Amino acid sequence: MKKLKYALLMLALFAPAALIAQAAGDPGGGQMEAGPHAASVDDQLDDLSQKLNLTDAQKPQVKAILQDQRDQMKQVMTNSSASREETRAKMQGIHKASSAKIRALLTGEQKAKFDAMQGQHRHMGEKHGEAAPPPAPQQ
Repeated sequence: MKKLKYALLMLALFAPAALIAQAAGDPGGGQMEAGPHAASVDDQLDDLSQKLNLTDAQKPQVKAILQDQRDQMKQVMTNSSASREETRAKMQGIHKASSAKIRALLTGEQKAKFDAMQGQHRHMGEKHGEAAPPPAPQQ
């Protein structure tokens, strides 16, 4: 049961990074951290920079958000007293908040691309039996 909980947490934590890396043509490459498909913060930033054409001003802001997200998720994962559902909900909340922070930094064109990327992530979750989170708010 503990192995299943750990596997599900790894999927919830690193699926967005793996999907971004795979969409960029890098299926699991880069620095390995917690799983075979875990991309480092720098790899995630590189992928987002390429996909969204981030400006030099946006890159350090996005990197800080990604690092904060990773730190928060690691902290949630180390809390063994929480149930699987509680942990999953917390991790989804962290990811949702981070996505909203990143989206707030983007231009209109970048937001459209980012929303499309998020839509692909939701679609992949549905294929794996996860409930689809609500769509990102349009601004």
